[in-house]
Amino acid sequence: MAVSGAYALCYLLLREVSVSHWNLPAGLRIACLLLFPYRYWPALIVGEFIPVGYHAWHNQDEFGWRWAALAAIPPILLLAPVIAWCRPHARLLRSAHQINAATLLTMTLIGALLTTCGNVAALAAVQLPAGEAAPDINAHVLLGYFLGNYLGALAIAPTATALYLWVVENRNESIGAALWQSQLARDCLVGVILPLLVLMCLAFSSQGDGTQVFRIAMFLPVVWLTSRHGWQGAALGGTLASTAVTLTSAMVRDPAVIQAQALIAFAITTLLMLGTRIGHQAHFDRADRMDTLRGLQLAQQGLYLEELRLRQAADALEHIGHNIRESQNRLLDSLRHVLPASEERTYSRQAALAQHEMHRLANALYPRGWRERGVPATLREGPFAQAVHMAGASYRCDLSGRGLSQLAPDVHMALYRLACEVLVYVLSRAPAQHIHLQVRGGYTDGRRWVVMRITSERPASADEQAVPSPESWKQAMTLLGASGLGIATIRDRAQIYGGNVHLRDRPQGLSVTLLLHDSLRAVPLNRGASV
Repeated sequence: MAVSGAYALCYLLLREVSVSHWNLPAGLRIACLLLFPYRYWPALIVGEFIPVGYHAWHNQDEFGWRWAALAAIPPILLLAPVIAWCRPHARLLRSAHQINAATLLTMTLIGALLTTCGNVAALAAVQLPAGEAAPDINAHVLLGYFLGNYLGALAIAPTATALYLWVVENRNESIGAALWQSQLARDCLVGVILPLLVLMCLAFSSQGDGTQVFRIAMFLPVVWLTSRHGWQGAALGGTLASTAVTLTSAMVRDPAVIQAQALIAFAITTLLMLGTRIGHQAHFDRADRMDTLRGLQLAQQGLYLEELRLRQAADALEHIGHNIRESQNRLLDSLRHVLPASEERTYSRQAALAQHEMHRLANALYPRGWRERGVPATLREGPFAQAVHMAGASYRCDLSGRGLSQLAPDVHMALYRLACEVLVYVLSRAPAQHIHLQVRGGYTDGRRWVVMRITSERPASADEQAVPSPESWKQAMTLLGASGLGIATIRDRAQIYGGNVHLRDRPQGLSVTLLLHDSLRAVPLNRGASV
């Protein structure tokens, strides 16, 4: 009863605002049959029979009982078997955002044809008083009925489908909040409604061909909205444009309005098909972007796990070195009374060197300062600064910006590793007199980032810069645990964190600028976008 009453009320409201060439109830029945479950169809038929039957009974005396009998048949009863057969074979909803435009337009066309047949049959059964000519049924009448039903269906059915999908998508949120945040709603208001109001004012203030030009121009905002939002934009924009064209009508069955409506109907039909294609392409593009992000997430996670393994290896090396040192000390204590003093000092020195080498190797794998004080302190005073001094260059480190400490741990790891690789690359290109490291953090569009620049200054003497030192960059690479990556590999590593590398070779020296974004681990990894 609730469904029947609601449908009957909507039918009456839409019929009140309909005109001869704009039959909105045709769109209501198409939308309900396509979106409602089969168990509600009897209620829909009863709901349409209430206003249709009342209208036929109320005008029986004027047009005769045969007309009343045919007019009392609800058009939804003719259309329901066809849609019931087509729905399983041609599914309307392909996904949460995509529809089968061919199915929707085919159902709309079939609905317009069947409703036109019912209207023509009722018109042929009209009984007029003696002396009055029977209504003439010609091609103009048939076209008028068909165009009115088709335009009305296009004005309601696609928009109802778009609103249904939007409500389903935002069923867990407040409708008002979701509408306020909707980019489609804002674009409809600014890019469609306002231009249509301007065109309506121009159409009212013009006469003749000027009015018709402004009516035809009303589909241009629909094209813009379709290009931005696909078939949803075509549906909503088409409803608004069709309404605006109808409101400019000053008389019943205005031929100029009917021509403009026919053009709008053709435009909406075309744009719905084009919008569906745009929507499919946008969906695939989003899927490709999400798959790319997922690949970057997995790469970041792999690098993070690799760094954790290096840290475990560094801890294990330090623990082994400490154990070896203690074992050697105990052994020397037990053999001190039988060993000469010179041999004891030699063994002690060798044990200290072995422990130092173990410590250096562990520090190259994962610097102790990094573990204890973080990346900023490591860049200022750790192995990075030692490697620069070993190359015979002075060093300065500047940290600025905000949020460096709030970056994910794997970004800190990637920043330090890339700084080491860039330093080795710079030292391998030419001898350096001074190395300047600048690190700046920031926060833009809800995501943190960090920029690092390493600038080398060449020696002023021409003799010193003629040949790069073959050992300085190798010693730095050993101390830092770097791999000697080229600039292409460094750029690939930076792209894993959504960044890039810029290389600038100047006469004064080489400058390498590197950008990294924060980790993507906040985005779920449990499913891909293409599933």
